[in-house]
Amino acid sequence: MTALQIIADEALPNAQQVFSVFGTVTPIPGRHITADDLKDATALIIRSVTKVDANLLRDCPKLKFVGTATAGFDHVDTALLQERGIAFATAPGSNCISVGDYVLSVLLVLAERYCLSLEGKTIGIVGCGHTGSEVRRKAQALGMQVVLRDPPLYRQGQSEYGASLEEILRCDFISLHVPLIKEGADATYHLIAASELESLKPGTFLINAARGPVVDNHALYECLKKRPDIHAWCDVFEGEPKINVRELLPLLDGATAHIAGYSFESKRRAAYMLGLKLAGILKMQPQTHLILPPAEISELTLGDGARTLDLDLLRRLVFSVYDVRRDCADFKQHFKDGPSFDYIRKVYRERRELSSLCLKHVPADFMPVLKTLGFKCQE
Repeated sequence: MTALQIIADEALPNAQQVFSVFGTVTPIPGRHITADDLKDATALIIRSVTKVDANLLRDCPKLKFVGTATAGFDHVDTALLQERGIAFATAPGSNCISVGDYVLSVLLVLAERYCLSLEGKTIGIVGCGHTGSEVRRKAQALGMQVVLRDPPLYRQGQSEYGASLEEILRCDFISLHVPLIKEGADATYHLIAASELESLKPGTFLINAARGPVVDNHALYECLKKRPDIHAWCDVFEGEPKINVRELLPLLDGATAHIAGYSFESKRRAAYMLGLKLAGILKMQPQTHLILPPAEISELTLGDGARTLDLDLLRRLVFSVYDVRRDCADFKQHFKDGPSFDYIRKVYRERRELSSLCLKHVPADFMPVLKTLGFKCQE
C-alpha cells in the first residue's frame, strides 16, 4: 500500500508516534493549515481551531480521512465530508477527565476565594455526555447537589437529565458542557444570553468550559458590569483567538486560553483514538495500547495527621497536581491579541491528570472521595 501523506495539527504531541505507522506525518499549526497543504494528503488530523469547510477542501482529491482530536465538531462541515466520501472521526471522551480536573480546580479556587463550603451547594450541569458526567462525579464527591440538563438524553428516556433551563439558572453554580449547535431544537448558540443572566440569583457562579458562543459574551459583560454579585470563569470566548468582547476579561473571576482539555494525557489519548479509527478504515493493525510516562510527582504519602478530609486538604491534594490559578495568571500576563492567545496554547506546559498521582497511606474513609475525584489510592 502506498504510504499515506498525513497533515496533523502540531498541537498533538504524539501525532508522529501514532500516525507514522501509516505514512509520512507533516505537523502544521492548526490555524495555518491551508488547502495547498491538502493537495496530496490522504488524512487530516486536527483539533478545534482548524475549520474544515469548502475552502479548505477545494483541492484535495486524495483525502480519505479527517479526524478531530476533540469531542465537539462544530468546526467541521460533516455534510460536505459525507458528500465527498471522506471518512470522519472524533475522539469523544478523550479530554473529559482533563476538563473535569479543570472544573474541579476552579470550584476549589472559588470556594477558597469566597470562603464557601461546597457541601450541599447546587451545581447545574448543562450537557451530560462524557465531560458533563465527569464533572458530575467530581461535584458529587465534593458533596454538591447536581441538577442535570441534557435534552437529547432526556428524550432517549433518561429522566434524570430533564431539568429545565430555569431550574439550572436557580443553582449556586452552573457548568456548561454542550457542543456548539447554531440552530434547531437543541441549539446552544447563546444558550446563556441577557434574559438568562438577568434571572440569576445573587452569588451565582457561571463556568464555561464548552464553547465561547454558548454564552453571549456581550450580555455577560453587561451583566457583570451591573451585578458584581454574579461571578463567571471562562476558558472559552466568542471570537477566539482575538476575543470579541475583550472588556469582559477584567470582570471575570478567572480566564484561560481554551486549555481545559489540554492535559498531557488527553492530547495523547485523542491522537491514539483517531489512530485506532484510521487503522480500522484502512484495515490495518493498530497500536495495541497507549503508553504514558510517569508524572514528575507520581506518589504522595499522607501523614498520620490526616484525620479529616476537609476542603483544605482536598485543595492541597488537587493543587499538587493541577492549580488552575497558574493558567489564569499566565493568561492575564500574556494575552494581548489573537497571536498571543494561540502562543499561550502552543507553549502550554501540559499538566497531568489526577490519576497520575498515587496517594499512599490513605485512610479507608477517604478512599471513596479521593478515588471518585480521580486519584489512585493505596492504604
